[in-house]
Amino acid sequence: MKDTIKLQYCSERDVQKMHEATLDILAQTGIKCFSESVVSFAKEVGLDVTDDPSGKGSRIRFTRSVVEKALQDAPKSFTMYGLDDKYQIKWGEKNAYNHTCVGVPFVTDVETGKRRNTSLADLEDYIRLADALPNTDIISCLTAQGIPEHAANAVQVAAMVKNTTKPLRVCIHDAQETEDVVNVFAAAVGSKEALVEKPIAYLEVSPISPMEYADDPAEAILSIVDSGLPLGVIPCPMIGATGPMTVVGSVVMHNAEILAGVTLAQLRKPGHPTIMSPRVTFMEMSTAMGLWAAPEMGLAATLSAELMRYYNMPCTVTGFSCGSKVSDAQAAFESMYNTLIPALVGVDVCGASGSLDNVLEASYEKLVIDNEIASLVQFAIKGYDVNEDTCAVDVVRDVVDDPSYGGNFLGHPHTMKHLRSELWKPYMSDRDIYENWQNAGSKNFTERAHELVVDILANHHPQPISDDKVKAVEAVVQACIDRK
Repeated sequence: MKDTIKLQYCSERDVQKMHEATLDILAQTGIKCFSESVVSFAKEVGLDVTDDPSGKGSRIRFTRSVVEKALQDAPKSFTMYGLDDKYQIKWGEKNAYNHTCVGVPFVTDVETGKRRNTSLADLEDYIRLADALPNTDIISCLTAQGIPEHAANAVQVAAMVKNTTKPLRVCIHDAQETEDVVNVFAAAVGSKEALVEKPIAYLEVSPISPMEYADDPAEAILSIVDSGLPLGVIPCPMIGATGPMTVVGSVVMHNAEILAGVTLAQLRKPGHPTIMSPRVTFMEMSTAMGLWAAPEMGLAATLSAELMRYYNMPCTVTGFSCGSKVSDAQAAFESMYNTLIPALVGVDVCGASGSLDNVLEASYEKLVIDNEIASLVQFAIKGYDVNEDTCAVDVVRDVVDDPSYGGNFLGHPHTMKHLRSELWKPYMSDRDIYENWQNAGSKNFTERAHELVVDILANHHPQPISDDKVKAVEAVVQACIDRK
């Protein structure tokens, strides 16, 4: 059997220190909460609730025993599905699945290469492209402009279920959005019961760093748990701004923010599928720009991955984000180093594929690049079986001792047996001889990626749901729009 632990980035003692520091923050500082309903729930389940020292809202504190009980209750694994059952996400197996970027307001125009606002048509095209790419596993929403703000998630989620059969991920801002999104999904699969039995999406909530659950995200957590869909908790502190200046300090603080959400979820419904989604970001002190591409981001994700492994909890990290403004070498190497190290430690999902400019811009060509990187990363974490067959002692003896092999392994049955499974096979990378590459137009990866994008958008038109279900989905969306 393969060894499933590929990399240990920090010692068990250091992981324990970070865990203890997390518990200290939760017990001593706790979280600020401004939702009366969530504060009332916290009191009902016996949490320590006091008035916040600021005079606004409440402070909720969590004891060690409550947090550790929540970690025991939370499922260590579960399965998420696509509208086509062949797409399944096995949470807890640390397969480093790839999910597309979310909440991105700009897009690189396919025809002009220029940056512009994201439209609903862009969202639909991006979903169709992701649906066609073999190593893009979970699809998220871009932020489309020009749609009713109060019904934005319903409109965008409808675009998802009409353009892909793959599993989905949606960021939720408040309890109303939970209701809207669940209703769209239920219309797409036939019923809420069918949706809960085979969830096609997980819903994520972002607390506000440092240590605050405002009305909307706090209530969203409970609404997601009540809906039956898997919950993700995704704080995004910026080091030196909304998080401590030390990487470890920000990792510990936002681990506390995550565990507060996990604990509330498990107190609401023990055993509810819950995902830890750490996202430490950075502020460029000279410009106050939020950075999602510094090498420290990948290293912070790696520290968080060590904690998630300690808890044996499903987890996601951001891996494919980059600072580059175009799909170039910088974009590729930033995405690779921020993805590979946490994946080797063990994460379920690496996010933000297809993003440029610190997750402000989506690029079709970058999505193809990240699809290739995902293939490499997923190949790397598989590891190797070490056994009598793979050690090949007898094979070496055969080739050395038997002159019929001509001193090489090409004709040995062992070579044919392992030829297709042993080596990574690229989806887009060039491995041809120079003359063939030159005769094909001397195109670099980004140029070839652009050609693939144009071909997929012209020819790939999935129809995940029936016409009747499309009508049901559109009726839900219209009701959301009319609500205003």
